[in-house]
Amino acid sequence: MTTAETRALVDIPADLLPLIPVPHLEILSDARARGAECVWGGEPLSTATAIDLGERETHGAHWFPRACRRCARAAVLAARDRHHPGQCEQCADDGSLCETRRALHTLALELRR
Repeated sequence: MTTAETRALVDIPADLLPLIPVPHLEILSDARARGAECVWGGEPLSTATAIDLGERETHGAHWFPRACRRCARAAVLAARDRHHPGQCEQCADDGSLCETRRALHTLALELRR
C-alpha cells in the first residue's frame, strides 16, 4: 500500500458521524448515494481514498455516503464551527471545554494530513 493510499484511511468515530451534515438523499446521484463518488464534490472514490460517513437512513432507505478527504475535512470543520456550537450548552458557555468540539478539531487535524 502506498503512502497516498494509507493516508486516506481515517475512521470517523461513530459518535461524531451524526454531527456531520450530508446533502439530502433526494438530491444525490446514485453514485454519490452509494459511496462511489464524494457526496459533496462528486470525485470518484475507491476503498483506498474514501472517508466513510456512516450508514444513513432516509425515509426507510439505507444509504452509505462517503467523501474525499478534502470535502470530509471541510464538513468536519463546519460541524465544529457552525453546526455543533448552536446545539451545545457547553459551547455557549465556553467552547474550549467541550469534549465534542475538541474531538471534531482533532478529527479535522487528522484529515489534514
